[in-house]
Amino acid sequence: MDYIIIGNGVAGTEAAKAIRQRDPSAEIKIFTQDHYPFYSRPRLPELLAREVGVEEIFVHNCEWYHKNKIQLYLNCTVKNIDTKNQKITLVDKSNFTYNKLLLALGSSGVLPPIEGINTIEGIFTLRSVEDVLTITKRAALSKTVTLIGGGLLGLEAGNGLGKLGLSVTVVEFFDRLLPRQLDGEGSVILQKQMEDIGLKFFLGAQSKSIKNSGNTKILELKDGRVIESNFILVSAGIKPNIILAQETGISVNKGILANDRMETNITHIYAAGDVAEHKGRIYGIWPAAQRQGVIAGSNMAGGNEMYMGTVPSTSLKVAGIHLTSMGDILTEDKTVEQVKVKNSSKNTYKKLFIKDGKLVGAIFLGDTKNAYEMGQLMEKKVDVSKYKEKILETDFDVKVMLQ
Repeated sequence: MDYIIIGNGVAGTEAAKAIRQRDPSAEIKIFTQDHYPFYSRPRLPELLAREVGVEEIFVHNCEWYHKNKIQLYLNCTVKNIDTKNQKITLVDKSNFTYNKLLLALGSSGVLPPIEGINTIEGIFTLRSVEDVLTITKRAALSKTVTLIGGGLLGLEAGNGLGKLGLSVTVVEFFDRLLPRQLDGEGSVILQKQMEDIGLKFFLGAQSKSIKNSGNTKILELKDGRVIESNFILVSAGIKPNIILAQETGISVNKGILANDRMETNITHIYAAGDVAEHKGRIYGIWPAAQRQGVIAGSNMAGGNEMYMGTVPSTSLKVAGIHLTSMGDILTEDKTVEQVKVKNSSKNTYKKLFIKDGKLVGAIFLGDTKNAYEMGQLMEKKVDVSKYKEKILETDFDVKVMLQ
């Protein structure tokens, strides 16, 4: 059997592993536009801060591919897919046939509709090692940077650029930081901590235009305020890379539509990771991409596994600041109970969201002890109603509830 995987992120790599386990003699080829073997995208802010070198963020080096008999094609762009003849063609016109094909095409950074954003030099997104190398070169010649977007990646990148000695200003459309991971109270605590390490914030700020003035980028907000800096880093969300699928006739919405087996509407073609849309949801997080990759690879090689969704869980990786947010913390359901513990002097804030006795969401800021176990309670839909008053106490043993 010949398996082709387009994309060398976590979904594509996990699929290759799953195929190899089920089919020891399979021909497995991975095609990627990346210049490097599989690396950890969540660690890009560390690379940006020069805390690690490129090879230190590799998850698998070239030797691993050789050992597992996986052929890795770097710097390769797939131009089209011929579904009738089960063949892919690269931009250099070389072509390869497949029995099963996985689209693990990942996602790209979104550029919001701001006048000048597509035409002015010195505006970057952070999605790859190449992006980091370009940004660090610019940072070496700069003193100030503006970040458009106060999400997880924006804050981590801002922290990294601050460590390089730059003055960092964050412009966030919402009226608080991490609007998808924190509520209002938690955001206030986090903002104070981020300000203490040197970041400045413009919240509830809508960007209108970007103009050039020599080496200075001038960002004008809709309320008339102006922010000047040497370059701009945009961290305003992601968009799945669906163009190749669209051109192939594969069903797409915001992402490539995939069923519980991670199959697309076209026989022998699967989708997984940031590009896949499952039951109306694009997760855009590592744990979901990992699980989808395993299931897609297993099913491509003859398995029958079902993807039942992933409890969303994200963490902020900034030294001295600990945050984990999971599940649904934005619910407006009035039947959801909320249990919280707050200590402003210690910058700790913990909150649980409980519906019908089951955990549906949780925030851990400053103290992430038991966060992993809470995620397991959520995944397993354990009834926590008997313990809801004690569950956030520091010395409470959550493992009791998992036995």
